[in-house]
Amino acid sequence: MNLAQLRAFAGVAHAGSVSDAALEFGLTQSAVSHALASLERELGARLIVRDRAGCQLTELGTRLLPDAVEALRHADRIAETAAAESGLHQGRLRVGIIASAAGVLMPLIAQFRHRYPGVTVAVFEGTDQEVSDWIAHRTVDLAVVTGPRPDLRTVPLANDEMLAVVPSGHQLASRDDVTVADLAGEPFLLSAGGCEPAIRRIHEQHRIPLAPASRVTDMATLLAMVREGLGVSIIPALSADTSRDGITVVPLRPRVPRTLLLGTKDADLTPAARALLSHVLAGSHDPR
Repeated sequence: MNLAQLRAFAGVAHAGSVSDAALEFGLTQSAVSHALASLERELGARLIVRDRAGCQLTELGTRLLPDAVEALRHADRIAETAAAESGLHQGRLRVGIIASAAGVLMPLIAQFRHRYPGVTVAVFEGTDQEVSDWIAHRTVDLAVVTGPRPDLRTVPLANDEMLAVVPSGHQLASRDDVTVADLAGEPFLLSAGGCEPAIRRIHEQHRIPLAPASRVTDMATLLAMVREGLGVSIIPALSADTSRDGITVVPLRPRVPRTLLLGTKDADLTPAARALLSHVLAGSHDPR
């Protein structure tokens, strides 16, 4: 058994196909298939089966995957720690983000990559729930989450606020602020791409039923629908593109603050992960 075999197994399991795993690793499909097949021969059992839906884990594969991932994490940590001891930072960081955090985190990652060119940062975008699941199962090393998260080790990333968004010609567009009750009589467009839990909490706190007219994953689509007068919504301020004609954002009353954090479940981080957390905490702006 070797690391190449374990990487092929974990890669195919997470990607869902040999082709996608090969693309991620920069290898040929035959190389990934060979490594996986050789691992199965050595173990004397199938770990993954292929069907029309892609590659599926067998019952044994499901049981062994966490151990394979953990073994790979420890192997990577050995290499990264040794490199850091020599004054170098290298390795691969996996970071999970929610869409509204991209504008805040991407400049910091760009600065980090400039400072540590030996570290490859892979970014995976998902909903709040998906990102929380990724960090809980250590599919990613670090993740952007909304606070508070006492179950994670976190550093502050940004302060945000939930806002109402309405068509510019709407009667609420000229208001200084609006309540959730003010929006209740309008067709509500639910942003399902990341902030649905926050919107549901807001309605629950005000004891106002949430009955969305549409659930929209893509924020650009949601804002286009608002602009055409198809409904109103509540979105994070970081997602509010005020340059778009035809839409107006209005503060909620009472205000609904939202804190973005960069967090991890690991107590013993790799040097690269520690360096990114420190970089975000410092909020450094490298003039180079």
